[in-house]
Amino acid sequence: MLAMIMYQIHWDDMDDLRKLALQLMEIEKRFLLEEREEYGSAIVVVITPEGRYSEEVEFDSEDDKARAYAAIVNRAKDSHASAIITINSSFKKSVPSDDEVAAYRWGDLERGAAQRAITLTISGPSIKACCLSLPYSFQDGAVVVGELSDFDAARVGLLPGWP
Repeated sequence: MLAMIMYQIHWDDMDDLRKLALQLMEIEKRFLLEEREEYGSAIVVVITPEGRYSEEVEFDSEDDKARAYAAIVNRAKDSHASAIITINSSFKKSVPSDDEVAAYRWGDLERGAAQRAITLTISGPSIKACCLSLPYSFQDGAVVVGELSDFDAARVGLLPGWP
C-alpha cells in the first residue's frame, strides 16, 4: 500500500534538501519516542520540478522491499525527480569490507541484535548522496537516542537504478 501526498514547493539546492531531511528526521524521532517498540518507518519523499510528494512504503520481505523501492525509482524518473529522500527503520553495523556486505542476508542484523537506527538518505542525479543514521535502543521501557552521524552511501543500495 502506497499513499502519495503532493506539495507545491521547489527545492533548489542541497542545503534546502538537508534542512528538509533533518526536519523529517526530527518528526521520526518524535514518533520513535512516542511509539517506542512499536515504531517502524519506511517513508520516501520525492523532489520533482513541480514540487514534492511523499510515499509510505510497506514490505514484509526483501523481495517486497526491492519491488516497492524499484517502483518508487521508476515513478521518480518518470516525473524527472531531482532528489529522493528515504527514511527507514533499520539495524546498523560497521562493515569493513565489500565481502561482508555481499554475505549479508535479509534479517541477519536483526537476528544478531545489531544497533537499531533511523536511517535517512538523500540522493539524486546531480547531487552528492548524503546518508545519516540516528541510533537508538530500548532500556527499561524508555528510548535512548544516540548521536546523529553520517555514513557511506555506497553501502546502502536501497534505490537500485537511481543515481
